Amino acid sequence: MRAHLEHCQSCARQAEIEAVLKDELASRYAVPAASADFESRVLAAASGSGQGRKVHLAWGGAVAAALVLGLMLGRGMPEPDPVPQLASEPAPEEQSAGPMPEPVDRTVRLAFTAGEPLDNVTLTLALPPHVELSGLPGQHRVSWQVSLEQGDNVLALPLKILFPGAGELIAELDANGRQKVFRAVVPQHPGNSVPNEQEEPAT
Repeated sequence: MRAHLEHCQSCARQAEIEAVLKDELASRYAVPAASADFESRVLAAASGSGQGRKVHLAWGGAVAAALVLGLMLGRGMPEPDPVPQLASEPAPEEQSAGPMPEPVDRTVRLAFTAGEPLDNVTLTLALPPHVELSGLPGQHRVSWQVSLEQGDNVLALPLKILFPGAGELIAELDANGRQKVFRAVVPQHPGNSVPNEQEEPAT
């Protein structure tokens, strides 16, 4: 892997971003270190960044030309839905009773395309109650600062889907006082028998 990183600028950038993320989360929340295969999963996701279609949403004002955020959800590397859709939380009576299912791992890929380098960009992730970041048990809202290099900045976030449910991932970006919020559904638990009620994505 080290030899590959020395010759692959994209993967080297991804590894550097992931190292900063892990250090920031560890110092801020004092949680155990991420699993041993964390970096390998991130690099595997980054290597397929050209697959599928990104949803590009631009900022207004002076930042519009500098930053675009693309969100793509996936289980490993499948084709994503054409447009991320919102889903409403099912009513308690609609959820079938039975033994608690086992948690499953899924990946959310955040693709940042910057027209110029941006420092001190605050990224905040909010997750529904049945989803958490792997290595951060019980944390459903996490914030950290990132620096974006010019061009593509891809970050793969490993999620743990604890039990069947519906909901949305909310990503908030704050750069120099300008804020933007993006929403997309999280991957479903395989035991989820309740179909999502799809709505138009928020703007």
